[in-house]
Amino acid sequence: MKAVRVLEYGGPLVWGDVPTPTIARDEMLVKIKSTAVNHVDLVKAAGTARQVLPIDLPWIPGHEFSGVVEQIGSDVAAYAAGDAVFGTGTGAYAEYLAVKPALTTRKPSNLSFEEAASVPVAAQTAWQGIFTQGRLEKGQTILIHGGAGAVGAYAVQLASHAGATVIATARSDDEAYLGSIGASRVIDYRKAPFEQVLREKVDLVFDLIGGDTQKRSFLVLKEGGHLVSATQPVSQEETARHRVSGAMIRLAPSADMLGRIARLLEEGAMRADVATVYALQDAAQAWKDIAANLPGVHGMLPSAQDAARRRPHGKIVARVA
Repeated sequence: MKAVRVLEYGGPLVWGDVPTPTIARDEMLVKIKSTAVNHVDLVKAAGTARQVLPIDLPWIPGHEFSGVVEQIGSDVAAYAAGDAVFGTGTGAYAEYLAVKPALTTRKPSNLSFEEAASVPVAAQTAWQGIFTQGRLEKGQTILIHGGAGAVGAYAVQLASHAGATVIATARSDDEAYLGSIGASRVIDYRKAPFEQVLREKVDLVFDLIGGDTQKRSFLVLKEGGHLVSATQPVSQEETARHRVSGAMIRLAPSADMLGRIARLLEEGAMRADVATVYALQDAAQAWKDIAANLPGVHGMLPSAQDAARRRPHGKIVARVA
């Protein structure tokens, strides 16, 4: 089969032939239709965080996919060849992937394969952050930093559907988009500090930015509230001082969680946005695109033109021919 590989830390993406995976009794072989581009792939490939995010070289990137079941192991009963599925699994920049059913669910019938591939990592990160860790309930207020990003957009939709009041920080030109997916209010972080703009305190802060933004978030939390971060650890000294709880999430995907998300997508309660679609063999160009929003990874620095360019909302997806 064809796949994209990283042969050395910081090296180029290489498109070529590799052996097709052999599945275990509890696995399925999925013919990949689409995969999505994630920042974590670029960070892993760069090697700058290898102590925390090690990889075995040569390495096939890709952590989420959509596709069609080609073959099932003898212990797999819930799926059959021909089923359209989506989920998480390492090595999705390839024509085939061996996956476990526990990380997979059926693709919503109203989503294209490209749309479905954009969902598993971002949507499950949002779900885990606001429900599992943040314990968000109907009637509460949530502040989402980075609401227009891939994870942020799912968090806005999930929180709104749950009956929460959703406030998001973003650029002013993202306001219409965020309003269309459920945000009650958008604060332009470039015009004024959010902690000065907010008149009321919130029950939950979902931090997708980190740094000083996280530090200032303690100022807008109600006593007993929660600060959940997807970017960096939360200071336990600050949580104690402000009498709140705080935690950093590390995604633990599951078929149950993804199945709940799939039902919301199929019912039209949420939508999956795709920014750009590349051919898988053009993954290097897709990485340059996403590097414009994460400078300095994998040896790529965006040009001033790339950094200033506003790309459509949603995730970058690679289609497998």
